[in-house]
Amino acid sequence: MLNALQRHGSGQAETLVRAVPSTLALCLILAALPILLPMALAVDIVILAIAAVAFSLMLGQAGMLSFGQAAFFALGAYTAGFLVKSFGLSIIPALLAGAAMGGAGAAVVAFLTTRLRGVYFILMTLAFAQLVYFVALTWRDVTGGPSGLSGFSRPLLGFGVGTVSLDTSLSFYLFASAVLLVVFGLLLVILNSPVGLILRGIKENADRLEAVGYPVWRYRFFVFTVSGIMTGIAGALYAFQWLIVPVSTAAMNQSAAIAFMSILGGVGHPLGPIVGAAIYTWLSDIASSYWARWPILFGAFIILIVFFMRGGIMQGVGMIGGLFRRRWRAGRAEV
Repeated sequence: MLNALQRHGSGQAETLVRAVPSTLALCLILAALPILLPMALAVDIVILAIAAVAFSLMLGQAGMLSFGQAAFFALGAYTAGFLVKSFGLSIIPALLAGAAMGGAGAAVVAFLTTRLRGVYFILMTLAFAQLVYFVALTWRDVTGGPSGLSGFSRPLLGFGVGTVSLDTSLSFYLFASAVLLVVFGLLLVILNSPVGLILRGIKENADRLEAVGYPVWRYRFFVFTVSGIMTGIAGALYAFQWLIVPVSTAAMNQSAAIAFMSILGGVGHPLGPIVGAAIYTWLSDIASSYWARWPILFGAFIILIVFFMRGGIMQGVGMIGGLFRRRWRAGRAEV
């Protein structure tokens, strides 16, 4: 691990080169989604992709499996919706407030759990998510209780010289896509920094890093909090998309869905959670129209991925791409 840290300077340039195709591929995906799918479904994919990216930052880089993502998603959604309803904030301040609340909740959980490992860490994140769920269910004055928080309209995008309405589906899709690009850029910055290398070292062998003097808990605290901020942003966008925050946003099913999207696409690749969110949301929209028990299919699918393709869909794409490259080189060699 120490040798890897010393070689970071040369490896960083290579990683940055790999980041360029990923960014271009994301731009192509965002351009294609509203053409291929209904606009509402495309917006949902973008929003959930942000939450999936946040989860993959923890699991894919630091090896932290959290079942509390629904809590940060709900905190961002309720905060943004409540502030818009009560104070009429524009979308940027409300979005930042949702991000701050998601990050604050994550920081509290991280302070209590970052020194824990394995099942104890997982159970603590799950306990916090259940706590937020029951608060959302019972605090009717703020959250609306079982009926959810509603009664607010989509806020305006304010500038120094005027405002822009986001009431049309296309305008809100473009705004959500811009937010996803910013979050994706932040992910790449972390991955390509010394912090990203240390996080990957923590995933491989946290005890060894602690033995040589690295404050492992601080890095775990950092990545958990950043993930909470990203998830809070996704929750705020969800509130603005549907103009209601149902209590189900804080339910365990939401945490499971976010985890499933990331693992489906592949947490080890920057595009993995985005591809996973797109496929999961699209297939669930189709399958739910024909079979009420469609999650059984996804459960079987995730079992297959865990056993045979742990890198997710992006690993499969890489394998197919490698096969074509080998055949192309073999064909050139024969010529």
